[in-house]
Amino acid sequence: MTSGEATLGSGMRVPQKRKRSDMIAEEIKRWIIAEHKVAGERLPQERDLAALFDCAKGTLREALKSLEVQGLINVRTGPNGGAVLAEVSYDRSTELLRNYMHFQNLTVEQVYEFRKAVEVEMAVSVVGHLDEEAFARLEESVGCCACSGHKESEQMKVRQAELDFHVLLAQYCPNPLLSFHSRFISDLLRDFIRLRTDVPDAFDKFTTVNRDFHRQLIDALRREDREAVGRLMREHMELAERFTLELEGVVSENLMLVP
Repeated sequence: MTSGEATLGSGMRVPQKRKRSDMIAEEIKRWIIAEHKVAGERLPQERDLAALFDCAKGTLREALKSLEVQGLINVRTGPNGGAVLAEVSYDRSTELLRNYMHFQNLTVEQVYEFRKAVEVEMAVSVVGHLDEEAFARLEESVGCCACSGHKESEQMKVRQAELDFHVLLAQYCPNPLLSFHSRFISDLLRDFIRLRTDVPDAFDKFTTVNRDFHRQLIDALRREDREAVGRLMREHMELAERFTLELEGVVSENLMLVP
């Protein structure tokens, strides 16, 4: 049974009546699509929209508030105010996804099950899409992955730099789905996966292995060797999972909070 249905005693399903403001919000979405509107363009004025939908001003504002909460519009006040189309941000999208994941009892094994699939495909898709500036940025990222001490703050700084390499690679991915999910997983690992920091030898080995894989990946990407890129990223992810489990990585309970 869907959330929009009620069930009678006989098992017959009867659709529940939708709120007028929700219906208007959906119609505005259809208008945005049909008119090929883009971020930065204005919606018609409130009075015009209210007249178009033959609804009270309060109902219309409730519909606009719904669209604003979804990140689709920004409502500005003042003489030149009104509703302006907004491009839904990465941060807003991942906030909602983290809210959902918070209640799913996510485990490190599940994170890596997904990561091993996404990262390999993402890396292969990047082949042929990197210029010298991109390679310079990747090389610089690898240079930041050397651990300079055994303090927790220094270890976490290196860990962030290692994951920044994957975020940077995802930025050059031509597939927006792979790019988004690769970046999301890297941010999840950086901000919400907690590792033991009292075993410096294991952490140093983890760092060294990651750095070596990153260098090999850059070389394979320069050669545009898709097979080698896929193989290296697969091995990289498998070893990263093993080290994360050895360091007793756990998913933080604070997924809903801003990292």
